[in-house]
Amino acid sequence: MAAVRLEHVGIPARGDAFEQTIVFYETMFGWTRIKEVAGNHRLCFISDSQGGILEILDTDGPGIPNPAHLAFAVSLDEFDAALARLTEAGVAFDPTTISGTGDSLAYFSDPAGNRAQLVGRKSPLE
Repeated sequence: MAAVRLEHVGIPARGDAFEQTIVFYETMFGWTRIKEVAGNHRLCFISDSQGGILEILDTDGPGIPNPAHLAFAVSLDEFDAALARLTEAGVAFDPTTISGTGDSLAYFSDPAGNRAQLVGRKSPLE
């Protein structure tokens, strides 16, 4: 059997935080909406156009708590600019750390309280 591919990750964003969270990823990371479902179980799939997909769910429950997190990668050369753009938009970060492999790591929470990380990679995980 071939390996099963991870298609998407679903994250909660209740009520008013639903649209704010979608717009956050569209605005801050350049992601796009690829499918929306309205009604009692509102949800939206957003994509980075490179295989990464999040499903934003309007549902009860807390956001992804620390230490679990979503990780968004940029090259190490792009890390400072990405961090500055997010900070200027009002995103509050924990202090940046450097991993044992030399990657830059900065943790934050999205508008729905989901724990996330901006990582500047020296080289891709691939």
